[in-house]
Amino acid sequence: MSHLSPPEWVETRPYQQRAIKKWLGANGRGILHMATGTGKTVTALLAASNVARHVDGKFVLVVAVPYQHLVNQWAADLRNFGATPILAYQSRKNWQPRLERELLEFNNGVRELSVVVTTHRTLSKPAARKTLRRATGGMMLIADEVHHLGAAYTQNALMEEFSLRLGLSATPERWYDDEGTEALEEYFGGTVFDYGLGKAIESGALCEYYYVPHIVELEEDEMTVYMELTEKIGRLIARQGNEGDLDLSDNQSLQTVLFKRARLIGTAREKLELLVDLFEEENDPRHSLVYCSDGSTGVEDDGTRHVDATTERLRSDCGLCVERFTAREKQSKREQLLAAFESGDIDVLTSIRCLDEGVDVPATRTAYLLSSTSNPRQYVQRRGRILRKHEDKPYAVIHDFITIPDTTRHPEVLSDDRYNAERTLIRKELGRVSTFADSARNHPDADIDGVPTTSRSLQEVRRRYDLLAT
Repeated sequence: MSHLSPPEWVETRPYQQRAIKKWLGANGRGILHMATGTGKTVTALLAASNVARHVDGKFVLVVAVPYQHLVNQWAADLRNFGATPILAYQSRKNWQPRLERELLEFNNGVRELSVVVTTHRTLSKPAARKTLRRATGGMMLIADEVHHLGAAYTQNALMEEFSLRLGLSATPERWYDDEGTEALEEYFGGTVFDYGLGKAIESGALCEYYYVPHIVELEEDEMTVYMELTEKIGRLIARQGNEGDLDLSDNQSLQTVLFKRARLIGTAREKLELLVDLFEEENDPRHSLVYCSDGSTGVEDDGTRHVDATTERLRSDCGLCVERFTAREKQSKREQLLAAFESGDIDVLTSIRCLDEGVDVPATRTAYLLSSTSNPRQYVQRRGRILRKHEDKPYAVIHDFITIPDTTRHPEVLSDDRYNAERTLIRKELGRVSTFADSARNHPDADIDGVPTTSRSLQEVRRRYDLLAT
């Protein structure tokens, strides 16, 4: 018979004990705001094991995750805790008959525990909810990456039948979605435990890191396109009002132009040149991650993906073993790539967004952020994933590529009709810089322990755009 209890080799860390105590003290409801890499999964399963002890093991546990590959990861962890989970995703015929049978046994007192691991999307559908509502005993929901459940459709997964509710996320707030954030806070009861990156590094749960920002500038033809897009953005912002209170959700035109400019910034040519220079200076390039743009290279968009161009440049110019880790690779291929990266057989992985949530790459020693949005969820997830502890890894190094326009050759960028649009972009970029710098071992403009930093002053950029307080 399936049960739920921690394996002997699991050692509960003090902060995990505090998190569980806070959640239990809130009557089994709440969100755990924990930095990526601090053991959210184990903490949640320890909490569920605690529940199992207090209810004599009789309850239905549902774990909901945003992606299918996370279903398998959670299933493996649950098996370590003694459970035999049902994997409920994709075709209903693969899981619904077993779930119905287990719930019948549960209701008749033959089964004390039924565990389901599903995706947010599956749990949002009527079939899954209707089946789960047949349970007559207590039900607990563990929502991994809970911020995803704030979307309008996935809010359907927030069933009232779950008397115990535990949300997990390194970034609980939804970006540009106050209503979704409020819905999650109301359903789960808000954040009951906060264990951010600074605390995680201080306690030794994550490794320390150096943060190295590099300012790059657009080339002439890139500037031409950039200026055209910025002018459009300026006009659209002027129509909407205060650029500090932009509501992108209701402005498709502004979203489209901002997206085009973001892709142009992400694929700036100088980034690749600088990346090659940095790798040529690196004594040991192994265990490096390169985050690329999801767009194509060149202002004319010749169809060459930025991740492909980056991969080929590092192979040809630096002689490195480089492989892509993207949505195009099958799960089996991804597992092979991660194993080869771990062993050092692959020097560099180039990726777009696949490594943002749920994929463990603790061997990573150096990360190069060629492209990063202003969405805090993305860059906070990336940073925590890079800082996972690993043997022979005393610290990590994060290289952040920050694109700015060339105002020396193009002073018109700072003209009144474009200034607000430009300042909005730079402020968001510098917001990321400040977030990364706050917990780093070095100041962004310092040169400590031989770690190289940018030769162009960030202070100069802040002064140019009246952002010295950023």
